[in-house]
Amino acid sequence: MLVLLERLEEEVERLAKTSPVAAVRAARRMEAAAGRAGYWATRGTRTDLTTTQAAAALGLDERAAVRLLARFGRWSPYS
Repeated sequence: MLVLLERLEEEVERLAKTSPVAAVRAARRMEAAAGRAGYWATRGTRTDLTTTQAAAALGLDERAAVRLLARFGRWSPYS
């Protein structure tokens, strides 16, 4: 999966050299797709793991993990 994402990033960078606006459109689509995928992945993560476990799995400290999950899950990290 990481190879696919790296390739996609390379292709967008290549596109930016010939058509910057097309690269921005592609990046916008990637951002929207990440938001949709991240939402459902976050719901599953919150169901399956504690905050401590999620932080360890993500390679983040607990505070950063909560912020990331809140952003993708569309909830407030302060509640």
